[in-house]
Amino acid sequence: MTMTKNMRDLMGAAAVCWALGLGAAQAEEGFSAGANGLEFESGAVRATLGGRVHLDAASVDDGGTNTDDEEVRRARLELAVRFGDNWRLRVDREFTNGGAWRNLWLGYAGEDFNIKAGNFIAPFSMEDVGSSNDTMFMERSLVQALAPGFGVGVGGSYEGRHFSIAGGYFGDAIDVEDNIQAEKGDGVAVRATWSPVERRSNTFHLGLGLERREFGNGDVRRISTGPEASLAPTILSTGSIANPDTSTGYNLEAAYSVGPVLLQGQFVSTELQRSVGADLGFDGYYAQTGWIITGERHEYGDATGVFRGPRPRNAWGALELAARYSSLDLSEAGAPNSGEADDVTAGVNWYIGRNFRLAANYVHSEVDAINPALDRDVDTVQARAQVDF
Repeated sequence: MTMTKNMRDLMGAAAVCWALGLGAAQAEEGFSAGANGLEFESGAVRATLGGRVHLDAASVDDGGTNTDDEEVRRARLELAVRFGDNWRLRVDREFTNGGAWRNLWLGYAGEDFNIKAGNFIAPFSMEDVGSSNDTMFMERSLVQALAPGFGVGVGGSYEGRHFSIAGGYFGDAIDVEDNIQAEKGDGVAVRATWSPVERRSNTFHLGLGLERREFGNGDVRRISTGPEASLAPTILSTGSIANPDTSTGYNLEAAYSVGPVLLQGQFVSTELQRSVGADLGFDGYYAQTGWIITGERHEYGDATGVFRGPRPRNAWGALELAARYSSLDLSEAGAPNSGEADDVTAGVNWYIGRNFRLAANYVHSEVDAINPALDRDVDTVQARAQVDF
């Protein structure tokens, strides 16, 4: 599944132009603008152009070295096109960090099932498949380093009463941003969810995921993470692990919402089998909670098995307090900068209407590296202004 960057950009640009062309043609018959973005409609075809912008600022104390910085964390355009009742096209372009294609797929949606082909997130982890617009904290937890992320493949999902299952076969992602480690290899990913209790007042969620990946000759495996802050430096890394043969990932997840309180946790483990050298194992977990003190609740999505952000009931918005503990163990890699990291995060979210959010996080990270000279504490104070449409 190797292709040059020019070929990737050409394919993505062609899809965007084709879809935008449809939208322009539709503008004569129907156009509207609202919370969901710009909508064009003509006959059986409907296109929505939306996006997201996340602006971050952070102050980082890395073992006594202080840095202040800011960045455009995300700047993304998102195009969704519906053809009749069943066909779907999705094209997302990220413009930060050198730019990358995110979702880029064509799909068919039935009454209770979906099939799609292209570039999309492999179904494995609750945290990974959820939108970055809806995460309780500014960044996902440390265990995100073990999730497969985007890949090119074919997949499907089925939604029943109180359960869902999704799976697919995936290869390398079509594109990645600068400084982001690309996944390598081909394999399958499956995620199943069950919500035995699902009411408006409370919901109980259970889920599990499985990923099996095979690597080619010359591939290397690398796992690294920062301290749950995009503007902070890398704190753990396995380095380049040579001779990977196969990897098997396991995900266990649970969540419970009762009124304005949401509890959520995951355990993720990866076993790496090598053709030469010792086999390795890595794992991590997190537990988090959020309390919306203005009384709203996180909405649960049956089809995806994830919780979304609240819809404010007051004109001035909804206010949430949140806390998280997470841990990641990469010690078996044996690299000097591998080891174990533990994070404690406190956060506050102010949801201003459906499309705006202000967030602030304090993250305390403790790093226990294989090389004791690299042991350190990292403290980060960060803030975000977010808009999505």
